[in-house]
Amino acid sequence: MAKNRVVFTVTLGELAEVPGTPFAYWAPKSLRELFQKYPPLDRDVARMPDKPKIADVKRGLATADDLRFTRFFWEVPVEKIGTSKDETFQGKKWVPFAKGGKPFYHDIQLVVNWEKGGEEIKRYIAERYPYLQGKWEWVVKNESFYFRAGLTWALIAKSQKHTFDMFAKPAGTIHDKVCFVASNSIFITEEKTLWSLLACFNSSLLWQCFVLLDPTAHNKNIGYVAKIPAAPFILQNRNLSHLSREAHDRLREWATGDETATVFVAPWILQVFDALRSGTLQMPKTGHPLARDFEWRYGIPEVALEHARNSLQNKFSLYALAEACVIWEGELRKRIEEIQRQIDDEVYRLYEISDEDRAIIEAEMGKPVEAEEVEGEETEAEGEPEEEIKPEGVLTAEEHIKRLIHYLAHQVIREDPDGIVPLQDCYPAGRSKLELGLVSRVRKKLQEIFGEELMPTVERELQEALGKRLDDWLATDFFGYHVGLYRLRPIIWQITLPKSQRNQKSRRRSATQTVATDFSVFLYWHELDSDTLRKVRHIYLQPFLDAAEREVQQLEQRVAALRNSNALLRQLTDEEQRLNQAQSRLEALKKLAQRIDELLRPHSLQVESQSEWVKAKVNEIIVNGYSPNLDYGVRVNIEPLKQKGILPRGAGRVRG
Repeated sequence: MAKNRVVFTVTLGELAEVPGTPFAYWAPKSLRELFQKYPPLDRDVARMPDKPKIADVKRGLATADDLRFTRFFWEVPVEKIGTSKDETFQGKKWVPFAKGGKPFYHDIQLVVNWEKGGEEIKRYIAERYPYLQGKWEWVVKNESFYFRAGLTWALIAKSQKHTFDMFAKPAGTIHDKVCFVASNSIFITEEKTLWSLLACFNSSLLWQCFVLLDPTAHNKNIGYVAKIPAAPFILQNRNLSHLSREAHDRLREWATGDETATVFVAPWILQVFDALRSGTLQMPKTGHPLARDFEWRYGIPEVALEHARNSLQNKFSLYALAEACVIWEGELRKRIEEIQRQIDDEVYRLYEISDEDRAIIEAEMGKPVEAEEVEGEETEAEGEPEEEIKPEGVLTAEEHIKRLIHYLAHQVIREDPDGIVPLQDCYPAGRSKLELGLVSRVRKKLQEIFGEELMPTVERELQEALGKRLDDWLATDFFGYHVGLYRLRPIIWQITLPKSQRNQKSRRRSATQTVATDFSVFLYWHELDSDTLRKVRHIYLQPFLDAAEREVQQLEQRVAALRNSNALLRQLTDEEQRLNQAQSRLEALKKLAQRIDELLRPHSLQVESQSEWVKAKVNEIIVNGYSPNLDYGVRVNIEPLKQKGILPRGAGRVRG
């Protein structure tokens, strides 16, 4: 059979071999026959009770208001995250919540409020939908399957990739829209079955079986997934099981360098550096319960370490470490692609699809899918916290260096006793001791890691990677970078002057000089309380105001003296320009102080949100003056500061 046929001859009976009789005229007979030869994945959902039971395909939890009931795990105390129903009755309110997905391994960063077995969600659903007459289980579906290991995938296709993007959902989690778990009545060991199923459902052949059932391939609905032919002998295939497990473990190990991952250890660049020095790999430091069973199986590829060793033989270089990280990811991607090819080959072989028919199937897969949203169809984005869409591609060496600096800055701010860190060294009000700022503390950490003698090289390469000096990047770029990295739910906030009112070309001055420079402090989310803004206003901002007023007075006296003398016009003009700049800085600082004072007084706000709960809670925390409630999450608590304009522009992306 030729690859590029334009005329196909097929009978109605042959079309009927596929459930629902889709008009799959192009499909070779061997593909259509799979639906007759093998049982569906879930006979109950597929309504084929005479077939063997392979798995249960189940819808999961729909909260009816994700902005209210879900958070990213970094928004909540990690000790409040539980992985069993019993723990939700023992003070562990939050449970890992599997949504969306990437193939083989997907880091489950969301948590859902399942306190006391989902008491609040169930009550909310009963109140919101009175026509259910209290039958919350119509929305909170299949609760008996919660906390069980399984496989899950995104309900809505968000890309043109020809795959389910299915991943292994570990035990101790709750699944969102769709999931399936192996049936104990069929499989000897559920774990082995899940890994072979994972491989099978990430194969191109089973994806094309799905496309036969749903030609638009837009909504990966459980009704279609349940009908996919699942050959029982494949589910015990050790080769498939080993391949998918390897892909999962390699991807999980790579996630240890991602600061927002549940299994985070350290930035990739530090992992390479530590491996070169000690030859050991560290374990995850997040304390997240999903990281408890983590173990290294593959580690950093030797080719990446060898590159770093060779590059560092003569002299130290941050770029050499970063390039080793690029090689690490490149090797990972090559191996995942090879695993995918091996899985495809094995699945085609086991399903007895000839090379000729495979060519036809893969030629059809190469055609673009025109996915149209069906009116009234549930959309996965509805009610969810917004996420930053990160482009695909290998991280650059510069990105690895930025990740290092972000991590060190995060460490500095998290370690501060009250979670308030000024940008530059300063003398806070009422304190006689100089407080080191973020810039100095990050440099100190760099020195502790790489040594004082290497700091000139480190500083030079940082400036090359960041595109500006370290202090300038922390002042102007760090917060926006953090917002994107932390999926539009930042846990570090920067209070600073509005961009239009900042001193664009501030001269560097020592901390002992009483000169008004750009004011900026960073706040740590987990230390935020009703006194935080008061401390910012009176302990950190007030000395800047006082210094700015003194500077203006001194310059006014200087200008007056020059006007009364026969000073050169150029000298007078220069001093007048300095006075105008100082007056502008003073006005900016006064405006910032005024805005913080307004936040601390009772007020109300108009809030744009798809969640009425968000609107109500924002106004609840400001009705008597800003008093944050961390249980409400970043989205609610950052809104008043965002609207007052005391955060950089990047804060505007925090919405939902």
